Order: sequence, then structure tokens, then C-alpha cells
Amino acid sequence: MIGQLKVIGVNNVIDYNKKLPQEDEHIEYKTSKNAFPKDAWETISAFMNTDGGVLVLGIEEIKGHQFMIAGVHDSQNIKDEFWSSINNKSVLSYNGFKNSDIKTIRTDTTEVIQIQVREAPDSEKPVFLRGDERQAYVRNGATDAKARGESLMTLVRLSRDNLDTKVLPNYGIDDLSENSIQDYKSMLVKRETYRYYTNYPLEKFLRGIGVLSKDYDNNGKIGVTAGGLLFFGLNNSILHAFPNFQLDYFDKSHPEHDRWSRRISSIEEDLNIFSFFRRTEEALLANTPGNFEMDRNGQRIDTFGSMAVALREGLINMLMHADYFGESPLVVNNLTKYYEFQNPGKMKIPSNEFFTTNNSSTRNPIISKLFIQMGIGERAGHGGEKIYESAVTNHFRQPEIRTDLKGTQLTIWKVDYAESFGGKDINKRERAVLKAIVSSRRPGLSHKEIETQTQLSRSRVTTALNSLILKQILVVSGRGPSTRYGLPQTNEQIIAQAQAIPDMLRQLMSTNKNSKSKK
Repeated sequence: MIGQLKVIGVNNVIDYNKKLPQEDEHIEYKTSKNAFPKDAWETISAFMNTDGGVLVLGIEEIKGHQFMIAGVHDSQNIKDEFWSSINNKSVLSYNGFKNSDIKTIRTDTTEVIQIQVREAPDSEKPVFLRGDERQAYVRNGATDAKARGESLMTLVRLSRDNLDTKVLPNYGIDDLSENSIQDYKSMLVKRETYRYYTNYPLEKFLRGIGVLSKDYDNNGKIGVTAGGLLFFGLNNSILHAFPNFQLDYFDKSHPEHDRWSRRISSIEEDLNIFSFFRRTEEALLANTPGNFEMDRNGQRIDTFGSMAVALREGLINMLMHADYFGESPLVVNNLTKYYEFQNPGKMKIPSNEFFTTNNSSTRNPIISKLFIQMGIGERAGHGGEKIYESAVTNHFRQPEIRTDLKGTQLTIWKVDYAESFGGKDINKRERAVLKAIVSSRRPGLSHKEIETQTQLSRSRVTTALNSLILKQILVVSGRGPSTRYGLPQTNEQIIAQAQAIPDMLRQLMSTNKNSKSKK
């Protein structure tokens, strides 16, 4: 294999015939001319426990964190050494490698070895060395760090899918909020599926919905589940079992306020997951921008509903999938141009599947069940799809999701891409160029098309484009007359867009068909 290779987990292509990129959370270089380096196992463990990456052997570091190709002397011998070690459990606790993951790459003058390391399945974490779970590593920037304390416990919890099913000793019905339970029950019995709960006494009802359960692991007595306490508990009772429990909503959408105009917080009020959800959902929907469009027949199409659904799904996703044993609070920020949902806990599905998948995986089955019974949780995992569809419907900037061992952050925009940047980020001409590209609904525009739409001179368009590219707000594709200027997209957004195309085409065909039938 000659010259360059695209790396999973890295946004660009490593071209070994050009200047090498810096080491970062996804790239690690080792000199290793003659043998497989022993410290490379720490990097492999770190990549597997974090977000994957690539390990390149035959690269030497020179002054100022610059790297040059030194090459390896016997690539086949080094690869044989790797394979003989990787199959030994006493070296690495998990082997997820395929033959295609380790490659010899020929450069202009020599050879290097590139090893693609994929993130391990959650069920295999932590991936550790020498048969000792304390020898697990995580990736912090461009360094490998031993997983200790909270980072190690986070990896252990990632391997479990039933964190909230544990029955808590010494907790009973008196630790639960009667008002929350009654409000929830009144919602449930309005649904035909759960009408039979109407005449259930309290304890039977709580057992039916998973809040009370037999302690199968210990004495067999009936007790409150962790999920039931988090969902319906009195705040002081929750804090005894989950000392870091904190739920916050901040309305920061009014710049005239120094900090926020409204706060809903479990720190200030006696709130559990259920009461926080109801209060916060109401606050979000009260401030949701109401958009509308006109269809082909001049009829108003209200798009408010799609945004309301997206925000509800964002809130539920945060509350359903949080790691409540973690150290960070759950926070919803309502900002001027976007909404932000933050929770402790790495996602249980890959982030690049969030906006497209119909699969769902949760660490909190009791909490998930309680939401689903309300009729507002998506068992099939379509919440991310609805969030993405809302952005398409409203022509807003596409949603973004980031997840790592520290937590998960979902951003839902309430403006288009051009409006998502403040005056300090771009000037008026740059905004006009962005507006032209966004409004075209196409993958990109040519220089001439941008000139036509903005009515700016060629030189001014060139200046604006160069500035936007330098700021990484725009990307360039093609060459010469085929050059196009478009919007950068994350892997998650690209996959979501590709997935959405068939549905968008079907909707377009249906709209055209209906229009013709009315003529």
C-alpha cells in the first residue's frame, strides 16, 4: 500500500509523503524500527477504552513536536510479533483486530506500519493489560493515562446495561414523592394500554411499573429500585443514594440578563427525574420558536410541532441515558441560538448512529420503561432521527452530538447555519456568502453562483470565502471550474443526511402527486 491511508476516528487522510499531522487523541507515533514496542500496548488499551485511533510504527519525533519518517527494518517480523502477542490474554484482555487492521505502507523511501485500533464494545471494557484490571488506560489528548478512580469506574459501568435495576436496601415507599406518583398514574391510566392500573393499590401499582421489586440478589424482600428512586424519589432520599444527583435547566436566551432569566434546579427545589422533566418540558415548549412555511397551494404549514418533538426527545435522551453514578450534573441550557443537553455517561451506541439508528441501548432500563409507558419515549430508538428531521424541516443548522468518557452533549439549533455565528465570528459579507450557500439547499455553490446570489464583486466574494475557509466555517471540494464551496459536516451529520435522502424523496414525490391531483 503506497503513500496514504484514511484512518477510522480521524477526519483526514494521513499522507506519509507530506508533513505528518500532530499526535492527538486519535494518532500515536512510535519509532520502533526493529521490534514491536512494549509501551504500544498501553496506547492500544487507551484507544480501545476511549474512541479508537491509529498507531503508526516507524515515526521519529524531532524538535518542536515535529515528526519524520524513520521507517521499520523488517515489517513482517514486527507484524508477526504483534499477532503472536495479541492472541495472548495475559497481554491484552480483548482482541478485536482483523487482518486488515495492520498494514505495511510504503513511502517514497521506506516502510511504516499502521495499526487501526477500534473502540472496544462496552461489554468488553475496561480493556486492560497483563491480566490486571488496574492496568487499563484511557486517551487524554495525545497521551495515555492509567484509568483510575472515576475514569475506571466509568469504564466498568459502561459494561453494564442494568445500572438502575438494583434494589436499594433500607429504602421504602416513604422515600418516594406521593404527588409525583399520583400525577404519573393519572397520565398512565388515560392510555388504553394501562387502563387496568386504575384500581391498583399503591404497592401493586409500583411493582407493576418497576419502581418496587424483589431483591433477587440478596434477601428476596420487596424494595425500591435505583431507577424508581431516581424517577419518583424525594430529593433528600435520592441524595443519600446518589450524592452527585443534580438536575438543572437554565434559560440563557435573553442576553440582557447577566447569568440566566430562569432556573429549574433540584438543588433549589424538591425535584426528581419525573417532576424535573415535566417542569423543564413546559419551559422549553413555552420558548420554542414557532416557524411556518407555505406549501405549493399557498397553505400555511406549521413546523412548530417538529421542534417541540425534537426538544422533548433531547430532554428524554439526556434523562434516560445518563450515568447517575457519575460525578457531573445533568444540565439543559436554553441559549440564544441553540439548546444544549449535557449528561454524565458515554453513549451506549456509536455517536455516528444517533441520528439514523432504529436500535436502542440503555444503561437505565427502569427509567427508560417509565418514560416509554408515558408514551413519550422511543423504545425503537428513533429519537435521534426526529431531532435531525426537525432541523431539516425548519432549515436549521444540523444538530451535533459529542460523547466521551466524561459525558454526552447534544446541541439542537434554533437558527440556520449562517445565523449560528455571531458578529465577532463573521462580518456582513461573510454572512451574505453563508446565507447564499445555506439557502441553496445544495451540497455547494460555485464562485460565480455566490457572486450572482450575493451581488458582491468577485474580489469581495473571494476575500469572504478565503476568510470562511480559514475559520473552518466552509469547506472546498473539486478543482478549477468544478470547485464548490459548502458547509462542513460531522460524520454523524453526513450519515444522517444520507439516511434521510430516501424519505425526503418520497415526501417530495408525494407532494408533487397531491399537487397534480388537485389540478
